[in-house]
Amino acid sequence: MRKNFAKCLTLGCIAICFCLTFFTNQAAAKDKVYKWRFQTYAVPGSVGFKGFEKAIEDLKVATNGRIQIKLFGVGSLVGPFDQLDGVSKGIFEGAFNAGAYYAGKDPAFAAYFSLIGVWDKPSDVKVWAHHFGGNELISQLYSKYKVQYLGPALVGAEPIMSNVPLKSLEDFKGIKIRAAGGLSSELFTRLGASPVKMGGGDLYTGLDTKVVDAAEFVSLAENYDMGLHEVSKYVLYPSFHGPIAMCDVIVNQKKWNSLPEDLQAIVKMWMYNVDANFDYMSDAESIKALQKMKEKGLEQTTLSSEDMQKAKDISLEIALEWAQKSEMSGKMVESILNFLRLKGTVE
Repeated sequence: MRKNFAKCLTLGCIAICFCLTFFTNQAAAKDKVYKWRFQTYAVPGSVGFKGFEKAIEDLKVATNGRIQIKLFGVGSLVGPFDQLDGVSKGIFEGAFNAGAYYAGKDPAFAAYFSLIGVWDKPSDVKVWAHHFGGNELISQLYSKYKVQYLGPALVGAEPIMSNVPLKSLEDFKGIKIRAAGGLSSELFTRLGASPVKMGGGDLYTGLDTKVVDAAEFVSLAENYDMGLHEVSKYVLYPSFHGPIAMCDVIVNQKKWNSLPEDLQAIVKMWMYNVDANFDYMSDAESIKALQKMKEKGLEQTTLSSEDMQKAKDISLEIALEWAQKSEMSGKMVESILNFLRLKGTVE
């Protein structure tokens, strides 16, 4: 009898210790603070930087301080084209960047970043990404590099800042133009220009020292924030090369797996906040930026409807060729075109 009582008492103590340990660990997990570092393509002080910075503050509030992100500008931790490697190797936890910067790893990164000449409006890109398999394909692409893709944030129509007038497609012959790489670089090459791969932080000097004659880079607002109007004479807007571009938020896979489920769910919902901040703030500030540029003496140029259509036709040819560059690039282009065929905007 005494032996049975002692045995029961021992088992009871073990059970109590197990429960205490379990609930203590659960409480500790809920109190744990995750401190991450992110690098962005944007220059500190620009609308792209401020938009993401605002989203980071919103995430801190939403998680009651359990996720805290410190944001670094372009080139602060690694070079602008090395951010995927930086996140993959755990040098820092996350990044907000243009997929086209990684086209050297797989052409598919450039294919979805901006399938030039295909998209008509930003909402189509978001519908494809969220509801027609886009995010799943992009996640599959990033998973090869031990990185978790969190979601997209869209850049609106990109301008081209230049020191030579760009009033027709013929004007691109012989100029040196900064480009992110990928399909847009191929388009500029077809038009007779020489694309130069350059990070956003180098554009001011590049235009000022005439290393390049022209530069394309995200929104009008960010171009203005970086002072590119000070070293340019013309702004082509709207342009044909980047009517819509999609940037990505990624995080190291191990760091993502370390988050409890509730925080993962919050981060997934937070991505809609990132997109809204990035998209709407850029649009609003770009409207103001164009007016400020004109007041500073810049001349706004546009292309004829015939040239815009010609550029779109060339762009679609390039997109179909780009699909042959890798297996994932083919899947990406096919997925986008199938969606747009379903909509009736592409034959």
